[in-house]
Amino acid sequence: MSVVAADIGGTHSRFVLQAGSERFQRSYENARFDDLYQVVDEFLTASGEPDLQILHMVLGLPAPVNGPSVKLTNIDWQVDSEQLRRRFPIQRLSLVNDFQAAAMGALHDEQARQLNPEVVAPNQGPAVVTGAGTGLGHAWIADVSAGGVPWATEGGHADFAPQDELQYALHAWLADRYGGHVSLERLLSGPGIATLFEYLGGASVSPADVSRLAAEKDDTAIQAIRLFVHLFGAHVGNIALQFNPVAGIHLCGGVVGHLANWFDHSFLEAVADKGRMQTQAQSIPLFLHDRGDIGLQGALRIAMQELK
Repeated sequence: MSVVAADIGGTHSRFVLQAGSERFQRSYENARFDDLYQVVDEFLTASGEPDLQILHMVLGLPAPVNGPSVKLTNIDWQVDSEQLRRRFPIQRLSLVNDFQAAAMGALHDEQARQLNPEVVAPNQGPAVVTGAGTGLGHAWIADVSAGGVPWATEGGHADFAPQDELQYALHAWLADRYGGHVSLERLLSGPGIATLFEYLGGASVSPADVSRLAAEKDDTAIQAIRLFVHLFGAHVGNIALQFNPVAGIHLCGGVVGHLANWFDHSFLEAVADKGRMQTQAQSIPLFLHDRGDIGLQGALRIAMQELK
């Protein structure tokens, strides 16, 4: 039995080939390729099985998946099921939202760290997964005890709702830059950290540069990351009220993992800052996942579950 699963992000594509008890895994920078088909071809060639008969392939794609052809959101690629089947020996193919795969991986990750361990997490009821990487992802499941695959949403493109004078000015600055609508993803993502740094007076740099500068005790970089964590906490607090996900809210994604040590008491304070609903927001268990292969493991789990 040969299964191929992939987590296609805006920046990197991660692949795994499971053949019996053998597993082969690789990661690629998307900028090196003109399309996803080239990445698949290079991965299969690297595995030593370029003509491998693939029993099932699951691709987690960064876009709404509503049909056999998908235009990716944060990278200029089009993925078409029929073209994949023509170019590669695939018996069964599933295209899923990348955050659907990430949520599947997070919900089954035994390495998660609970940020509020005093809150007991039941093994049934709804759960929500949200995560920051190249974009901001959302997925939810109605009952964790029932199994199944989480439902992905495009909640990362919901409106950013400013809460104080600094944030109102930030919203106006972003609205002018982007022509009106300001989504959460503009802030709660890798590019969002660089945007916050620039807004607070820093130069136009990469997200990695902001993290490096913070490690070097640069005040503006530290302020940008703390603002990011605060905004993420407010976002998580809204999820707590909107879904009442008693089985937990899971935080994942490359940015969240990289900044895991910054999610401290100030993050929990931002989650709880919901006025009369503070107690309700505080009653939801919060889990942080800092492993980088959550989406890949989730895509592989979806493949195995569908085969069963």
